[in-house]
Amino acid sequence: MVLVGVDLEEISKTIYSKLAVQNEARDFLINEMHEVLKVTREAISAIHRNEIAKAKELIKTAQSMIKGAQTHVKKLSQIPLINLVHDAEGELAEAALLLAFRNKEALPSPEKIGVKEIGYLQGLGDFVGELRRYSIDSLTNDDISEAKRAFLQMERVYAVLKTFDFPRGLTPGVRKKTDTARGIIERTRADLSTAIENRRLLAGIASLREHLGD
Repeated sequence: MVLVGVDLEEISKTIYSKLAVQNEARDFLINEMHEVLKVTREAISAIHRNEIAKAKELIKTAQSMIKGAQTHVKKLSQIPLINLVHDAEGELAEAALLLAFRNKEALPSPEKIGVKEIGYLQGLGDFVGELRRYSIDSLTNDDISEAKRAFLQMERVYAVLKTFDFPRGLTPGVRKKTDTARGIIERTRADLSTAIENRRLLAGIASLREHLGD
């Protein structure tokens, strides 16, 4: 049976052309998002090393890469790679949030960072882990005040995250990161309490020695 009016060769060329564009966008996204992850992780490490100028430049680089990726995502109507962009946006948001916290600035919005809402929420979840690292580093340097500041920020972030009680399909990865954040906060609370108690004990011993010396 011959289908009148159907030119399979022309149809196949049209389909091939569309899929080729999507394949090109797919390859670009995979490579570019892996680079974003590398750049943002380097930025986070730079922040912890107090290399703020370097961190700012790395974050700017990641923002530019994310902007290009968001354009390519529009070409991927049939390929589920949007989550890959969300992951990269989350890493960028995490770095930008940590930088703002480190500099004692207001936390930036998704629009200011240049990420979508899901990526921002994922970044908030991972931000809690970096705040724990900051808090522990502060305790190591005997800076209880900064350790407390980081801990209070952790609690504020968690209080916000737990309000997003939406289905996983709408907020992929957010609920899991929220649950993880809760555990991180409890461990940090214990570490902070122990450090404060140890400081009080040492202060008491020093005071007693001074008293006995007199």
